Amino acid sequence: MDIPNLYFETKEEFLEQLEVHAHVINLHVLAALEVAMLINEFDPIIAYLNDEYELRLEHTDWIGNLENTLVYFEEIEDYDTCETVITLLKKVETFLGKDLVN
Repeated sequence: MDIPNLYFETKEEFLEQLEVHAHVINLHVLAALEVAMLINEFDPIIAYLNDEYELRLEHTDWIGNLENTLVYFEEIEDYDTCETVITLLKKVETFLGKDLVN
């Protein structure tokens, strides 16, 4: 899956881009975390910003981000992907260990 590239000049445009590309970004989060756990990476790239910067997801934010991703897929009623998110959440909790989860 290609990493999305968001173009913006202002904070408002950035937030708009996040909304416009929400589906692709949420799917990319799932793929990026799966790969990150395979290669032991703790801050996978989620998106590029204006071709110059990387938006990374630190391991301390994985669970919260996946919970938000689950909400997104519930809202659009994509229940198959919801199951994928729940499975990935369990994998992440195991990967990170109980000390980082709680």
